[in-house]
Amino acid sequence: MANSKFQLGSFENPVKFKEQDYCSLKDASLKSGSLFCDPTFPAEQKSIGMPEDPKPENAVEWLRPKDICDNAVFVEGSIGTTDICQGQLGNCWLLAALSCLTMHPKLFGKVVPSPQSLTQDYGGIFHFRFWQYGEWVEVVVDDRLPVRGGRLLFSYSRSKNEFWSALVEKAYAKLMGFYSSLKGGNISEGMEDFTGGIAYSQPVSAFKPPVLWRQLTASLSRGSLLSCFIQAKTWRDIGTVTSEGLVKGHAYAITDTDKVQSDSTEVLLVRLRNPWGFVEYKGPWSDKCKDWAKVEKSEIERLELKKQEDGEFWIAVEAFSSLFDLVELCSVSPDTLHDSSSSSSSNSASSWSLSSYEGSWVPGCSAGGSRKYRRSFWTNPQYQLSLNTADVEGEEDEDVEDDDDEDEEDKVALSPSAEKQKAKGQKCTVLVELLQKDRRRKGTVKFIYIAFHIYKIPPELQDSVGCLDQKFFTSQKPVGRSGKYQAIRGVYRRVNLEPGNYVIVPSTYRPNKPGDFFLRIYAKTGNTLGHEEFTCSTGFLNLVMSNPPMPEDQIRVDDWFDQEDVSDDRLDAAAFMGLVNSVLEKDYHLPIETCRQLVLGEDTGGRARLDRAQALKLVTSLRKLQSTFIDHDEDSSGTMSPFELAEALKESGLKCDSEVVKVLWERFGSGDIHLPFHGFVSCVTRLRGLNELFESAGPELKQHGMNTWLLSLLAL
Repeated sequence: MANSKFQLGSFENPVKFKEQDYCSLKDASLKSGSLFCDPTFPAEQKSIGMPEDPKPENAVEWLRPKDICDNAVFVEGSIGTTDICQGQLGNCWLLAALSCLTMHPKLFGKVVPSPQSLTQDYGGIFHFRFWQYGEWVEVVVDDRLPVRGGRLLFSYSRSKNEFWSALVEKAYAKLMGFYSSLKGGNISEGMEDFTGGIAYSQPVSAFKPPVLWRQLTASLSRGSLLSCFIQAKTWRDIGTVTSEGLVKGHAYAITDTDKVQSDSTEVLLVRLRNPWGFVEYKGPWSDKCKDWAKVEKSEIERLELKKQEDGEFWIAVEAFSSLFDLVELCSVSPDTLHDSSSSSSSNSASSWSLSSYEGSWVPGCSAGGSRKYRRSFWTNPQYQLSLNTADVEGEEDEDVEDDDDEDEEDKVALSPSAEKQKAKGQKCTVLVELLQKDRRRKGTVKFIYIAFHIYKIPPELQDSVGCLDQKFFTSQKPVGRSGKYQAIRGVYRRVNLEPGNYVIVPSTYRPNKPGDFFLRIYAKTGNTLGHEEFTCSTGFLNLVMSNPPMPEDQIRVDDWFDQEDVSDDRLDAAAFMGLVNSVLEKDYHLPIETCRQLVLGEDTGGRARLDRAQALKLVTSLRKLQSTFIDHDEDSSGTMSPFELAEALKESGLKCDSEVVKVLWERFGSGDIHLPFHGFVSCVTRLRGLNELFESAGPELKQHGMNTWLLSLLAL
């Protein structure tokens, strides 16, 4: 049983994936004498996630390690980078990250708990731990592995009797949904899921070769995971092998750096590993290159140079700089990020605080798109960050990139106050990362384009209640951003900001793209992060329903009552529908159900019939709502989007948060992203009734506020 003193989701007390407890399942297996068979990830084609090959010779069978190899072991000797070879699955990104992990025993032990064995206390069950959006998750698997022609179909070890890497791959595939979910990806995903750290990309061209070598050396010494790749210009180039023996669009693990003397010249070297386990670099300082003849034998032995096709090789840093495009780095501690020295204090990590939040982009409600979509951008989720003077770093600012892919006049720029503060060199360092969640869980990878922007909140708005509105975002420029929108799992940026209050806005490039996300911010202890919500006004419907009647409204209502055969001078829902639709424009006529809702919302003494005064009030209000609806129907479609609904309600006297708008839309929009006029009227009518109930409620119900009241009752 997990120690209760540790929070659920911590490494010491991980979340149990599929609610499977490793210890109890293993005990049951050992007591019964039968090997564990995992019902949640069965040994069937559906777990692979790809159509079955109809050819009999390509049939897949699921075998346990001891059925594949007589002397099967979990680990053969010690863990090493050559334990991992890529099989028939395009997941080099994951295996390269796993290769990097083997260089750090403590980190490796977090993912692959020990002891685990294929001989002692063997029950056919294994467990592994992965970081997932702020929490550690423990995944249990049986050891039945997909085999074709007697060989493992996917990941395998160069030691044919070793199976730990294949089992880690299976556990990760189970976490993602299928083996096919692992096709294609960025190595930073694997790095972060193996460590819980922050990963980021760095262009190789940013540094001269000797400086780059020192950066790589320092990063490795601090325990960072490193990889690199050559960018493929087109999809056709992915997987092609260059004349130097390097693969385009393919992830390589950076496993070491070193230097040797060749005659009188010092050569700076970088060691790389191809997850394929073969296809190696053929240039200078490759395994079988004659350059090694000029190096002392003792140096060659120290470097453990292996002249065999195992996927691992050395390359001079000058060649590395000219042939590779990007380096991926992942560090567990914020103090080791962007730090060219290795002299960080051992207890410096304690000076950082982590704030995190899980949110969603909901089409029509909180998926407002990029800054290009000015009328809806403000509806994206907003998170406040406060930086105080105690957190000032006293360092130069990192310039905000002017690489915006939005309107030309919408370029990112530092505010005048930020420029002034930059000159003083007084800044607070903040690390922000935005991850989109669960985009692999259905067998395919569907990343959407994401980014985040950071805005400084002016002093005059810092005490205002509610989220910042459209006017703010159209008049202000961001002081920081993640860069261009990218279709990758995570975007990251280190920013240096002056003390003050800020708002962070995560967004998708286009509006109405649904998705869940995880936002985390590292800042010096004392900074705070909060999710700012709208506050509802308790008197909003009085503004909506108390418009003074126009003379023409009075005439139309009187004429209707006088000319129609109105019993006891009152209108039922059907008669009221005739009156309303004679006043409203044709495209905005109301159906009988909406009219019934309006009639029942009035105090009719239980008769469900309107007198002249009530009919006049409703006609006047409906004409006002029609004008508001038309004003906010930007494309003149006769319908309204949820973004437009929020603005229309605000103009009508209601300022409600995205959660209220979302519930309203689910109730009256039926999941569509086009709301007709009668749906808008139903929203207002429903809110009117809830407002009256709230006003008449006792203090014990009011203590939770109008917003909570609306959310609880709108769902009824």
